[in-house]
Amino acid sequence: MRDHLHAKAADNDLLADLAEEEPDAAAMVADLLDEGGEAVQPLPWTRWAWRAWHILADDRQWRAGGMGPAMPCNIPWTAARTYAADHGLPLPTLFRLLRAMDAVHAGWWADKVKAEQAKTDAET
Repeated sequence: MRDHLHAKAADNDLLADLAEEEPDAAAMVADLLDEGGEAVQPLPWTRWAWRAWHILADDRQWRAGGMGPAMPCNIPWTAARTYAADHGLPLPTLFRLLRAMDAVHAGWWADKVKAEQAKTDAET
């Protein structure tokens, strides 16, 4: 999940294509991406929940951040219930997996906001 949020899988595919075309540029990009580690694909038994999380992401609300940026809320239970019913999936399992992915997403978003704030503070 964290790797996906950081787009590492797409970066690794892009890097492989770039290495064939421009080896020098690929080395530079690899150095920039190296700090991220290897991309991780979701386990086969979780792909159905992974797809649901992506499909239901547009149902997520965002809460106002006050003086900062908006922060993501969890995917609503009603959206998960409807999706589970429409696709014949077990709601308790889907809901637990969605909540776990939402927690990782919220943590990633908070880290991203903190890093951006630290960058802004350093520039001033």
